[in-house]
Amino acid sequence: MIGVNGKVLWVDLTESSIKDEKIPESVYRKYLTGYGLGAYILNRDMKPHSDPLGPENIFGVVTGVFNGHAVPLGGRFQVVGKSPITGGWGDANCGGKFGPELKNAGYDAIFVRGISKKPVYLKIINGKASIEDARSLWGKDAYQTEDELKKIDPKGQALVIGVPGEMMLNVASLMNDYGRAAGRSGLGAVMGSKKLKGIFVRGTTRVPVSDPSMLTETIKDIQILFRKNIDLARPWQLFGTTATTESSHLNGDTPIKNWAGVGIVDFGEENARKISGEEIRKDKLQSYGCAQCTLACGGHVRRSTRFGEIDGHRLEYEGTGSFGGLNLNSDLDAMAMAFEICNRAGMDIISVGAVIAFANECFERGIISQKEIGFNIGFGNPDAIVRLTEMIGKGEGIGKILGMGSKYAASIWGKGSSQFAINVEGQDLPMHDPRLLPSLATTYLADPTPGRHTAGGIGFDEGGELTLPFEYDFPRQKIERYQYHGKGKLQALSAYGAQVLNATGMCLFSTSVWPNSYPYSKLLKAIMGWDISPEELLQIGKRIQVLRHLFNYREGINPAKIVPPSRMIGNPPLEKGPTAGVTVDYRTMVSEYLTEIGIDEEGKPLQNVVEELQIEV
Repeated sequence: MIGVNGKVLWVDLTESSIKDEKIPESVYRKYLTGYGLGAYILNRDMKPHSDPLGPENIFGVVTGVFNGHAVPLGGRFQVVGKSPITGGWGDANCGGKFGPELKNAGYDAIFVRGISKKPVYLKIINGKASIEDARSLWGKDAYQTEDELKKIDPKGQALVIGVPGEMMLNVASLMNDYGRAAGRSGLGAVMGSKKLKGIFVRGTTRVPVSDPSMLTETIKDIQILFRKNIDLARPWQLFGTTATTESSHLNGDTPIKNWAGVGIVDFGEENARKISGEEIRKDKLQSYGCAQCTLACGGHVRRSTRFGEIDGHRLEYEGTGSFGGLNLNSDLDAMAMAFEICNRAGMDIISVGAVIAFANECFERGIISQKEIGFNIGFGNPDAIVRLTEMIGKGEGIGKILGMGSKYAASIWGKGSSQFAINVEGQDLPMHDPRLLPSLATTYLADPTPGRHTAGGIGFDEGGELTLPFEYDFPRQKIERYQYHGKGKLQALSAYGAQVLNATGMCLFSTSVWPNSYPYSKLLKAIMGWDISPEELLQIGKRIQVLRHLFNYREGINPAKIVPPSRMIGNPPLEKGPTAGVTVDYRTMVSEYLTEIGIDEEGKPLQNVVEELQIEV
């Protein structure tokens, strides 16, 4: 097979065994790679109702077909498994440089089952894999672990967990490239449950492609279009994802005070300016990008704070929201240090900031006390944010409870605290508010990975037109923000496009610079030798999406029955600010999306849809 390795690595940590599996080209044609291949394997090989932290759960690391082929912004990879947070399909997307390195090391994916008796790491060098003793690494943070594994070969790449992963905390991320995180779904805890501290890969063999000349010419065309659209790229290069931090804290996008506040009222313009992209940019030493990246939205920073020195990654928008407005904090020292602690410990910044906001509200309402915590907390307390983040990272005291997320913490504290735990099926919500972008409610509630703003949907297109990763002929129409009927088809199309993006290894930000125009079909022709139309690509996207829904159905999850936290949909509505008076009609949008995609009232994909898509069940 051309363009991919055509094989995956299977690791059984209970048996301490390793084997290769060849994957037929027909599977790649139906599911591409990335979590398309991951969904195929997990549905095929994992029994329903397996314990997410037990030996039956299969943990996968899956590369994209564009990985390793110099496709601009095509260097991302996916981790997959059953989520210990939601009990359903789990995935997390990650940048850095691990994906292409794994591809060049001879494998399109790694799948791990079982549980080791002792801490181990997996080593793969040019197609040769081994299970190695990691007892000396257990207890080290993510940066320290990556340092140690890179002693094997400094040019290699490592995917690792820190102490939160070892402790199987739901906030645990997988980390690579010193701060690039696969943060959501709690899959760092799954890796920890298997006593798998890390995966080191080194590959020096490039995977051949079908038509090298065509690939070179297509990449040139992509770069020409990039230069033409440089004005769209420039904000990413200057500010990364913090370009909209100030405006988002004021316009209703960023949730404020644990989703109960109003940015312009409770946070204010002065505080928003203090954490703006311009202010954050002052710490930047240089820009950087992930593998195959021309956008370079990352930034290496150095900052001296009252909490200590920071030499690491620039803040990202989700961190400014979760450690900022959500907690009524405008102290950049505290925000930057909390972000740094998360990166080093290996934690999801969204979940950590969200659960701290939940704790702050519970403290102010008298649900938890200083005696239980050890010190005073509350909204607008930057020092407490840093201290709590440290405790979560170490799993110490109340940090061990918070590290399991707001749903778990509410189950421990009781006293009506669950109404202040803003999560969907246990997944603490990201920093984008459906009261401003209503279709995000559909994505948060009805996608197989609930509570995720990157899962695919038209929330960010509302007020404008549908944006897809590649050119596709569809009616151009303005998407009215607060018109709830008639959005199902557009929501589904956007979700299908997102599946293709994630199944090829593309970066989500590519749609900002190449909207409706990235040449997926030409790239797949050049790399794989396939003739594949945009219509076929969307069919593949639908197949992957339905398969992910099928995984959840067999776990007893029905998206039509998921109930959102009241604040998320404005029940009751806010009385002030840009979204005053808004209550989101999520039932209509969710129902129309599920009908469009072919999911019945019980959450089961319709048999005729499964047969039409040729999904193996």
